[in-house]
Amino acid sequence: MSPLSLFDATNTVPLGDVASVATATNRILEQCFGKGSFDSKLLCSSFAFVGRMFAGEQPGYLACDMPYHDLRHSLDTTLVMGRLIAGYQSERGGSSDALAPEHGLVGVLLALLHDTGYLRTASEHALCGPQLMPRHESRGVEFAASHLRGTPLARHATLATLICATRMGIDFDAFFAEHEGAAVTLGQMLGSADLLSQMADRCYLERCYYHLYPELVLAAADRVRTPDGRQTILYRDALDLLGRTPQFYETVVRKRLDHDFKGATRYLGVHFGGADPYVPAIRSNLERAQRIVVENRLELLGPEPPTTTRNLAAIYHGRPPRGPSAR
Repeated sequence: MSPLSLFDATNTVPLGDVASVATATNRILEQCFGKGSFDSKLLCSSFAFVGRMFAGEQPGYLACDMPYHDLRHSLDTTLVMGRLIAGYQSERGGSSDALAPEHGLVGVLLALLHDTGYLRTASEHALCGPQLMPRHESRGVEFAASHLRGTPLARHATLATLICATRMGIDFDAFFAEHEGAAVTLGQMLGSADLLSQMADRCYLERCYYHLYPELVLAAADRVRTPDGRQTILYRDALDLLGRTPQFYETVVRKRLDHDFKGATRYLGVHFGGADPYVPAIRSNLERAQRIVVENRLELLGPEPPTTTRNLAAIYHGRPPRGPSAR
C-alpha cells in the first residue's frame, strides 16, 4: 500500500504505482470517449514504457536521479490531464470543438512524456538530471515525437511541441499562434496539468523544501548572472524558496492558468460535478506556506516526503543546501 502522501488530490489513485494510474486514466478516457474508441493497448504500453524509463530499465538510458521531477510527478500530471480532457468533452458535448478520441489519447501521452527530457542517456552519465533543466522541454519534445512516430499515432508526432507549454518564460501568445484547434486546447490543458499536479500535491511544500531546492542548486537555477557579470541569488535557502510560494502562485501561476491557458482549470470542476478537489488542496498549501514563513511556524513543515526515485544523492537528504556554496 502506498503512503497517503503518494495519493492524488482525490485520495483514490496511488501515484507511486504505474499500473494504477494507467488503469485510472484509461477508465477516464473510456467514460469520456467510449470503450474501444481509442488505442487502450497503446495507452497502457506507454505507461509501462515510461515506468521502465524512469527506473533505468530501458536500454540506452539511465534511471531518473531527481526527487521532485520524478515519475510520481509525471503520473500525477497525466492523471490531471485525463480529467481536464474529460471535463472539456463533457462541456463541449457534440459540438464541433469536441476532441477526437485520438487527440485525447495524444494529450494524455504528452503529459506522460513531458519530463522525459530530464532522463540522461548512457553517454551522459557524468551529468546529473538537474543540469538538463534549461533544455529539458526541448529534449522532451524530441523524445515524445520519436515515441509517437513509432505508434499508430505517428501522424500526430508534431504535436509533441506542445510540451513547451510547460516551459517557464515562454511567450504564450506567440506559441499558441503557431497552433490551431485541438492543438491549442491540448496545449492549454497540458500547461495547466503540469502546474496543478505540483501545487495541489499534499506534500508540495515539503517537496519544494527538501527536493526542488536542491534540484535548483544543482541546475544553478537558484541564481542569475547580470549583464555586468555579477551573480544575483534568487533564493537564499530552501526556506526562502518556500516563503515565495504564495507570491509565485499569485504572480506567475494564476496568470498562466487564467490568462495564458484561458481558464482551462474549469474543466476539472465539470469533470467532478462542480466540486474540484484541486482548489482546496492548493489553497491549503498556500495558507500553510504563509503560516510557516510569516508566523515562523517551521513545525508546520512535515518530514522529507517519499519519492518514486531510488538511490538519491546525499544532497537531497537531511538539511537542504544553502546557496551556491553548496556546490
